[in-house]
Amino acid sequence: MSNKYFRDHLVPDATTETDLYTVPAANTAVLRSLRVTNANASDAEITVSQYDSGGSEVYALKGYPISPDGTIDVFNGVPFVLEAGDKITVESSVSTVHFYLSYLEMDRT
Repeated sequence: MSNKYFRDHLVPDATTETDLYTVPAANTAVLRSLRVTNANASDAEITVSQYDSGGSEVYALKGYPISPDGTIDVFNGVPFVLEAGDKITVESSVSTVHFYLSYLEMDRT
C-alpha cells in the first residue's frame, strides 16, 4: 500500500462540465484543496460536483459566485474523501477560471 501526493490544474471552457479528477481502481483519494481563481474581468459562477462510481451526483458547490480576480478554496480546509471510480467535475459560467486540485492517493492493493 503506497501513498502518493498529486496536483491537477484545469481551465475549462465556459459553461462546459469537465472532469477534473477520477479516482483510479483500487485507490482511495483524499482531496485536500480545490482552489478556484476567477482570472476573468467579469463575475463567474462555478459548480463543483462529485459523482460516485454509480453515477449519483452530489454538489460541493452549485452556482457559487466569484468576483473578478477572486479566489476561494472549495473544501475550506476540510478533506473530501473519494473511493475508486468516484470523480470530481467542474463548471464555470466564464472562461479563464482556474481550478487547482491538491490530493493524496492511497493504493489499497
